[in-house]
Amino acid sequence: MIINVLSYNISWATQSNKVLGTEADFVEACQKEYKKGGLTCIDNAIQNIKKLDNLDLIGLQEVNSDIEERIMKVQPHLTKFKRGKVGIAVVSLLWNPDAFGELIADETFNLIKNDDRPCLILVFKKEEQVFVVINLHSPGPFHKTREGVLKMLYKHINKNIVIKKSIFDSNAKIIMTGDFNDYTTSINKNKPLVLKTVKLSHLKTKAQTQKTLKSCCWHKPNHPDKYFTNTSDYILVNKNIKQKTLKIPDLFRKAGRVNRLFSDHMPVISALEI
Repeated sequence: MIINVLSYNISWATQSNKVLGTEADFVEACQKEYKKGGLTCIDNAIQNIKKLDNLDLIGLQEVNSDIEERIMKVQPHLTKFKRGKVGIAVVSLLWNPDAFGELIADETFNLIKNDDRPCLILVFKKEEQVFVVINLHSPGPFHKTREGVLKMLYKHINKNIVIKKSIFDSNAKIIMTGDFNDYTTSINKNKPLVLKTVKLSHLKTKAQTQKTLKSCCWHKPNHPDKYFTNTSDYILVNKNIKQKTLKIPDLFRKAGRVNRLFSDHMPVISALEI
């Protein structure tokens, strides 16, 4: 069975139409271009999501509105969602129950002290098959926080018996979506995330990732953080899932800053054989 998975940092400030945070200049551009500012940019993003092939799973970061309900209206296979909240930060997973079955466990926790960086883990069972889906918004830069994030993941996995048993089940199928803030592309085909015996990776080498997955971030000319020069957003899987494709959807890659007024990140999409 082939499923389509999307990961998207949807920008909290854009949903609020506030010139704040690291995306302040992006929201400013939305307000300059549109009467409703960031609200129209989010409308643009949802209209593009509508045009994608049927999605079976979406991991969202920086949720700050009723965006799940709006997405489910344009992607009818997605009929369930669950949020994970830490402080004021929210991540969310939307899924197709026909693909994943029954939700049997969930856990939300923070990935780092002194910041709101949520991680949401869901466990599903479909007949005898177990699926584990993880969605996170990692602290960055990831090459410096990687070990701490992995320790926190393992610590909280150990606290939930169902999740621990599921993740370390040799037959489990694991999917991880997220904004990893991985500016140095430290996660790649040859350098997976490793949770004890579990390896999570995507299909691209470091060079391929840097060429095709620069999803972060929209900035105005001469901004010190530059314009879409960093890798950040991934969809990772374990050995029991075959990743067929991983890319930024063409709809979100149009040339010109004004043609990319959706979120300050671009989404990534993957076809997975489960």
